[in-house]
Amino acid sequence: MRSLITSLLLLMLFCSCEKNDVEPTPAIDVTGSWQLSQQLSLPDTVWQNIAPGDSAFYIFGANGQFVFDAKRYHFTGTYKVIPSGDKVKLIISGKDSISQYLQVEKLNDSSIRIDDWLIGVTKEQISRKFILINK
Repeated sequence: MRSLITSLLLLMLFCSCEKNDVEPTPAIDVTGSWQLSQQLSLPDTVWQNIAPGDSAFYIFGANGQFVFDAKRYHFTGTYKVIPSGDKVKLIISGKDSISQYLQVEKLNDSSIRIDDWLIGVTKEQISRKFILINK
């Protein structure tokens, strides 16, 4: 009888425990096609427009795949979103490049600002503004 009660208590204990695998929802959904429209080189305070022929594109798929296409560069690979308050951090692992660390901030419903996540490591900081061209 004692082992039966002990077994029931253990069974209730195991059944009452649950695993919480739910990750927090990121503040920004980056999926879609984004076109570079402006850039800001610090310490400047004014955004500079990008000429259409010099623009670049990020395409972030819902499946964790990305494409970066610019005049002289074309990278593909995977990305991982890490929630970070009202911004998100992306780790981009390219098939043909080293990993990059980006911080993404939503400016409005159709534009995002992308900064280098490792700002202190780089010699210059350039913020880039991308507009949504296709969701």
